[in-house]
Amino acid sequence: MTNLEKYVKNHLEEFNSHEPDQGHFKRFEDRLNEQSELKSQVHSSFWGLKIAALILVMISVSVFVFDLATREVRERFSAEKEGAELPLEIREAVQYYDNQSVTQIATLNRLAANHADAGALGTSVLKEIQSLDHATEELKNSLHENPGNERILDAIIRNQQMKETMLNTIITQLSQVNN
Repeated sequence: MTNLEKYVKNHLEEFNSHEPDQGHFKRFEDRLNEQSELKSQVHSSFWGLKIAALILVMISVSVFVFDLATREVRERFSAEKEGAELPLEIREAVQYYDNQSVTQIATLNRLAANHADAGALGTSVLKEIQSLDHATEELKNSLHENPGNERILDAIIRNQQMKETMLNTIITQLSQVNN
């Protein structure tokens, strides 16, 4: 037994002789009520989380069911479009050359502003670019009729390269004239 226990046992009458202060039981009861209110608030927030989780599960299941229900329709449409799309490498190459062309046309317009005869030259170049773009679209339509035809794919890339080469040549000539 420790000294504290011995002391409490020897002086037990002193500990039990006093009643608690006035209002002690009321304060104790209020604290118990506060704790039960906190528990009910925590309990109600858990219900809110449960409901939110249930809604999330229902949405996920709905999306999954919708995906399954529409898969047949999507597959039918993708089968119809099959062969109409360019392979990834070709699409990336066309996008690269198109981006290069936009940059070069901006440079051409800037150089044309400094040169008197460049306006007519720029107009003719833009017409040529439009005709090459039109030819590329026709090649894409031909590819739709003959999916995977390597000659058509090569022709599409060559058209894009011709467009870039033409713009580079014009820009080089205008740069030399302006200097």
